Amino acid sequence: MKNIFRILLASVMLSSVAYGQQFIMNSQYMVNAFAINPAAAGTKTYAPLVLDVRRQWTGIREAPVGQHLSYHTNISKQFGVGGYLFNDVAGPSRRTGFMAALSTQLKMNRSTYLSLGLGGSLSQYVFDRDKLVTEEANDPTVFDYTTNLLIPDLSGGVKLFGQNYHLGFSLFNVLQTKVDLFDVMTPVTNDLQRTVYLTGSYLMTLSEQGGLYLEPSAVARIMVNAPFTFDVNTRVIHISGVWAGASYRFKDAVALMIGYAGPKIGISYSYDINTSPLNDYNSGSHEITLTYKSRNKHGQRDFGGGKYKVINCPTF
Repeated sequence: MKNIFRILLASVMLSSVAYGQQFIMNSQYMVNAFAINPAAAGTKTYAPLVLDVRRQWTGIREAPVGQHLSYHTNISKQFGVGGYLFNDVAGPSRRTGFMAALSTQLKMNRSTYLSLGLGGSLSQYVFDRDKLVTEEANDPTVFDYTTNLLIPDLSGGVKLFGQNYHLGFSLFNVLQTKVDLFDVMTPVTNDLQRTVYLTGSYLMTLSEQGGLYLEPSAVARIMVNAPFTFDVNTRVIHISGVWAGASYRFKDAVALMIGYAGPKIGISYSYDINTSPLNDYNSGSHEITLTYKSRNKHGQRDFGGGKYKVINCPTF
């Protein structure tokens, strides 16, 4: 029983590490870049308060669910700050914590800014013994030799952006802290492997008279001991703020998205359809994101003119 239990826990922990900061996979990175790059703090003309709720693989018992709350703004023309709270649950394991970030924005030329960000996080890993059904009643490996952990870590990022484009690089799990939920002679030890995110987006005009814009974007995740994966996304945005799009996650899922980004309030919804064999066992994943845009008195920037007057710089 001990060996089976260790394999189960290792699988759960590796699934969390594979996505870096996130315990579960998200589809709406384009709505909240701060979730995957601390350098995004303070890069908006407003201060976004974002709540994201996701239920993954509906129909599978104890499938991952997550809630994330973030906020970032500028404290001066050059410096941004932000905070990110997360609660991710997958089966018997839960990861709860927060990240705080500080960034600085440098004007590179007439229309381009460079943001550099550093984040520090504290995560609590909790194992719910009551959710396990063991072959042996009151198995001592489960009830006597598992433990909860409080893990510190660091992250960093770079974001190059203009009025209608962005390129981003971020690194999570810089400390590579060891995660060991066993207190036994031969523990199962998992390193929080460093995870790299690469992002990019570009906003272009489809119809000036009709007020239509097209925003293709992409995000790639790179980790040494996990398969390379990436998302390719496209959104069509109307000048009124209504938008619709689709996303393809390599060898995993297709997501359909719709949303509204108003002057003060934003709401978006995505539905993921698995393209892997897992599709036979679930009815998709659901994600809802709510955004409140508060005032950011230091967030105004001069991009040297241009034709993109109504649409903010790409949401990544």
